[in-house]
Amino acid sequence: MIAALSDAAMVSGLYPLVPAAGLALARWRGQREAPPGQLRVALREWRVAVAMSATRPLGFLPLPGERSRGPRPIIVLHGYAMARANFRPLGKRLARAGLGPVVGFEYWTLGKTATAAKRLAEFVEEVRARTEADQVDVIGHSMGGVVARYFVTLLGGDGVVANLITLGSPHAGTDISAVGFGRPAKELFLGSSLLQRLAAAPPPTRTRMTVVWSRADALVPGARHARVEGVEELVYDDLGHLMLLTDRRVADAIVARLRR
Repeated sequence: MIAALSDAAMVSGLYPLVPAAGLALARWRGQREAPPGQLRVALREWRVAVAMSATRPLGFLPLPGERSRGPRPIIVLHGYAMARANFRPLGKRLARAGLGPVVGFEYWTLGKTATAAKRLAEFVEEVRARTEADQVDVIGHSMGGVVARYFVTLLGGDGVVANLITLGSPHAGTDISAVGFGRPAKELFLGSSLLQRLAAAPPPTRTRMTVVWSRADALVPGARHARVEGVEELVYDDLGHLMLLTDRRVADAIVARLRR
């Protein structure tokens, strides 16, 4: 049901046009830092959103790059109400760069972040055993980045994960979660107890962590929502929430980091 509602919002334009209008209004009022050109970004984001809704049924197929053989397996985590099929464009670019295998991790986005992180920990061990790899790389989009960060910082994943890259993840929360369903509506809201616990945890020492976000992201709007103190940060001015998964500049930056 959540997937159907998500697709309906994206195909109709309810997302991204309504959140983008809210971000533009907040910028006009001086309440939030956001670059100009929100309408152009929203229209480009809308095209990406419709394309991702159309490819959702492909989620049962292997991701591009699943048979690649690179330095380490790459585990990708989708965002709230989304699916691993969202990573098809990025998976193709990772495979072309000789990275992988690229493996999608599915989790129930209405449940607890901690539960998803525990399942991720088990999945990581399965992938390591299957591929005989000492370490894995993890890329998490939106809520998926918070789940991955929980695993790395609170469940012993520091060092097991060589590189953790999050894309548009609400590390400090987002007020947009108030209109969501399930536990994330509470856990990903600004100042939640879960996010305070993550903020109090020291950054990873053996896992290289990179936080990628955009000032034009209407769902995770701005530095106070997306930053993690003490880790590498890549910031863009012209990408919507889903465009972070399809933009070539972002893909090139990810490839450079996973080759380290």
